[in-house]
Amino acid sequence: MTEGVWTLSNCYLKAIGYFKVDTYAQRGVRGVIRNGYLYLTAYNDEGIYKINLSNSTDVTLIPFGFTSAGKSQTGSGTCANYLFMVNDLIIGWDYQIKPDDTVVQTVGSTRLLNLGTPLFQYKEFCFGWGGNYGSDYRMCFLLTPYLASINNLSTAVVKTTDKTMKITYELTEEDS
Repeated sequence: MTEGVWTLSNCYLKAIGYFKVDTYAQRGVRGVIRNGYLYLTAYNDEGIYKINLSNSTDVTLIPFGFTSAGKSQTGSGTCANYLFMVNDLIIGWDYQIKPDDTVVQTVGSTRLLNLGTPLFQYKEFCFGWGGNYGSDYRMCFLLTPYLASINNLSTAVVKTTDKTMKITYELTEEDS
């Protein structure tokens, strides 16, 4: 791990995160790291900064083209997660940042209640842990659309206009 202090001229950032222990622990995370860059929402919620972690002069403001609501995506009383990353897609409350840094405006999320951690991805699943006022939670989400095959094909079968396909499945139940 490397620690340093940078001066970022003309950048208006929100706090990257916070952690506080009082009668209970509180934490908030406002940024994600993708491919060596820190993505952090601009203070006015009108864009996101892309900051190269190995070169403090490589800072880009990616404008949204709208003003985000800037809400947390978690509904826990003790934790706030403002950005998630699934595969290489950065997900904010009412926007997504595609792997090529294109911004897609969305209508807004449904909060992931009681989630206190970032989402941890393993294959087609996302896991999270959290708690709320004395209760502990463990969550598992299946990413959809999930392409599954009983034949374990190496690639998806794609129908094009020049092909006619008929796929027949025979399902049998076996005792374990």
